[in-house]
Amino acid sequence: MKLIFLLLLSILTTSPNLDKKDPPEPEIGKRWVLNLQYSDEFNGNSLDAMKWKNSYDGWKGRTPGFFSPESVSVHSGMLQIKNGVLDKSITNHTKEKYSIKGGAVQSLEKSAHFGYYEARFKASRINMSTTFWMSNKKVPVDFTTKISNGNCEKDQFSQELDIAESIGGEITVGDKFRKNMNFNTHYRYIDCEGGKEKFYSAGNNAVEGNGLASNATLSTESWQDFHTYAAHWKNANEVSFYADDKLVGDVQIRTDVVDEPFPRPMGINMVTETYNWAKPYPNNEELENDEINTSYYNWVRAYTLVDIDTETKNPKNFKGEGSEIYKEEIRLFETPTISKGEISIPYVYKANTNKSFLFKVMEGDEVAYETEIQILAGYGKAIKNVKAKKLKKNTDYTFTTTFVK
Repeated sequence: MKLIFLLLLSILTTSPNLDKKDPPEPEIGKRWVLNLQYSDEFNGNSLDAMKWKNSYDGWKGRTPGFFSPESVSVHSGMLQIKNGVLDKSITNHTKEKYSIKGGAVQSLEKSAHFGYYEARFKASRINMSTTFWMSNKKVPVDFTTKISNGNCEKDQFSQELDIAESIGGEITVGDKFRKNMNFNTHYRYIDCEGGKEKFYSAGNNAVEGNGLASNATLSTESWQDFHTYAAHWKNANEVSFYADDKLVGDVQIRTDVVDEPFPRPMGINMVTETYNWAKPYPNNEELENDEINTSYYNWVRAYTLVDIDTETKNPKNFKGEGSEIYKEEIRLFETPTISKGEISIPYVYKANTNKSFLFKVMEGDEVAYETEIQILAGYGKAIKNVKAKKLKKNTDYTFTTTFVK
């Protein structure tokens, strides 16, 4: 049977974010859905208090940088963290020597698990970080590890997934934090003796990583333009990293302590901070210069992979509908096949809402067969078999797909 495969893309909606980068194409029978609890377009006038807070649990910041709630704002369609000189009235109430004002935004929920996480941001041009990362709190180890027998009283562990750490200024350790996407995974472990935790790290971070080779160079420096930084947290052992829709590294998380080091869900953090290895620290003139002192986050988005026909619900503390994030399309990813009175329709789509598409089989200018197929919002891939007894083998057919308006 000879089939002429005509692929027509049907694009009905243009996304307001022309810079949109989508998750990797899902496997057959799956679709990506937006996890609204950890996604935000920052189009309002204030931080969404049902999703985020402008502080960090149990941490005031690494000296001399202090996480100041007043540094955080939402306006002009962006989350903004404006670094600056810290008011001395704040430092007088802390034992640590803080002098620089940074900021932290942390998700209220800590249930983000395997999935795809991305943020589009532009770093400040001072020697402070602009970051997007995930973490969870330490919990007791109640299982056998490669180091302990599971009966310790003091061993604990936590996870940290550093998706992007950027520094737009000029620091003494080099320019990789301006020119590259810097990512890392940390299995953080306290052994049976207690004491200081040990980091088991794997990533390309120029200072804390393990020298992982990657092609993570950005098209422009991190302070010059917005860039999209993403991580596909695949399972308890593997994370893939993307910069501007380009795969830049696959990381196998270290298994020195356990065979599956990243089993627990985490929360999301967007933080500007000082590092003791990123020197010199910004001076007052730089901190007070509004042209270079602010980190800008255009949006943050999280996706979960579900079965193609699984209905999803908004979280109870989400207000409103999901944003129109996809440039909508419906296409065939291979040639349909006809056999025993059925036609197999292999399609992939992106849709911002539940809808349907019309699949037509054309014989010349005539419609030989058509059917309407329902799809659920998201980015999905499927093969659907439907009855089509009138279709004949050894016939030249063409095929079209269009969304139903």
